[in-house]
Amino acid sequence: MTMSAREGNGSRKRAEGGTMNVRRWILLPLLATLLAVAAACGDDEETTTPAAEATSAAAEPATSAPAEDTAAASETAAATEDTAAASDTAAAEDTAAASDGASTAAAPSGDPILIGIAAAKTGIISPFDIEPAQAFELAVEEINAAGGVLGRPLTTEWVDTKSDPALAASIADELVGKGAVAVLATCDFDFGSPAATSANAAEVIGFSLCASDPKFADTTTIGPYAFSMGSGTDVKGSAAGEWAYNQKGWRKAYLLQDELLEYTKSLGRYWKQRFEDLGGEVVGEDTFTGNEALDPSPNVSRLRDAAGDADVIVLPSVVPAAATMLRAIRDAGIETPVFMPGAAVDGTLVTGAIPDISNFYSEPYACMPAYCSGEDNPKLVEFTDKFEAKYGAQPTLSYPVAGYDLAYVLKMAIESAGATDGPALKTAIETMPETEMLSGSIVFSATCHKPIRRPHAFVEYQGGKGTFIERYRVEQIADVGDNNPCAKE
Repeated sequence: MTMSAREGNGSRKRAEGGTMNVRRWILLPLLATLLAVAAACGDDEETTTPAAEATSAAAEPATSAPAEDTAAASETAAATEDTAAASDTAAAEDTAAASDGASTAAAPSGDPILIGIAAAKTGIISPFDIEPAQAFELAVEEINAAGGVLGRPLTTEWVDTKSDPALAASIADELVGKGAVAVLATCDFDFGSPAATSANAAEVIGFSLCASDPKFADTTTIGPYAFSMGSGTDVKGSAAGEWAYNQKGWRKAYLLQDELLEYTKSLGRYWKQRFEDLGGEVVGEDTFTGNEALDPSPNVSRLRDAAGDADVIVLPSVVPAAATMLRAIRDAGIETPVFMPGAAVDGTLVTGAIPDISNFYSEPYACMPAYCSGEDNPKLVEFTDKFEAKYGAQPTLSYPVAGYDLAYVLKMAIESAGATDGPALKTAIETMPETEMLSGSIVFSATCHKPIRRPHAFVEYQGGKGTFIERYRVEQIADVGDNNPCAKE
């Protein structure tokens, strides 16, 4: 794996509800993706038990010694610091040992531990939920094959939110009522926060599969029991600003900002601030709302006049709007590099819409073998093979690695806490040691409930093929005036 030189620098209540006016987003560009995975999703409600179909366990995430600036353990009371650290280390070691002995591990026999999934199988947000939730269930099978957690099997119940934030909230209430020790929420703040808010009200962990708006994980907007496996737009945007300026040498940028979601808006804010902090110049800005009414022609017309002054066009957006805008830009004869800071515009969701896409750069969690080559990561290949064996197709984007890792985060937390109640799991997640997982190094803190400064892959597309460039860890989170506690980590 090629790493940036900066990789080692720094190891570190239904609040806004859903955005109802985006539910009717254009679904046709996503149909191919949905058809590819829908067969594996089943009915609206799906329960997975530790059946004989469980695959052999993958190698357990390896726990590394915390780096000098890791703050998670120091957040706890001094009197319990050593005990917590020892407990976390023991839990990680026991987990690894159980995984290594998966073929001979005794089947878990205690009372099942229910984890609810309030995520979309249908509707606008489903392409971002289906595969991460499937990857989570794949990891659950591996964990159960290795003996479960504290001798108990993990079970899941996945209820389709139909991309409806209000429905997601009621589903979360239902899952909590059934005894779920955690509720997994949609991979977006607008669509996922209602479910997490419901869980938080019951002092149950509400864990987004990969929401990236920092408000999901700031411990106050939703509440202290809300977590996300998303890196955060603060990390993605700031890292992309640094990478554009330092690694690519781009000095002048045109910012074409999608105002559709909190995710897209905050991603653009962090990118712009960090790029300008370093001395970059935004030579032009324009906005659009990537909904069903999108007509890219006015934006492209204005862009054409300014493109000659820009080294790069920065497009904080999501599909299908981003693909529509990208195609319009290229059809207008504008060949300036286009850069998507973040993971939402990547993979076959892009190449399926623009098969010959070139001069395009993205920032996914990983270089997925279905559409990208060059990242030397045997564990990623192993995961992809297992995913394909179970679901009949390789992952179409990089979000599934976050869902897969989430299962192991919860496993480590339950084993460390020796319990499944919300307060105990919250503390265990906040104080878990920094751990190398499939998506990168994972560590949380008492004030930042998402992976702190996880490094991201950077990928270049030419002729419809993605090529891994490097992994890069952000050096400094931009200050955009939002009092984001994760920026201080």
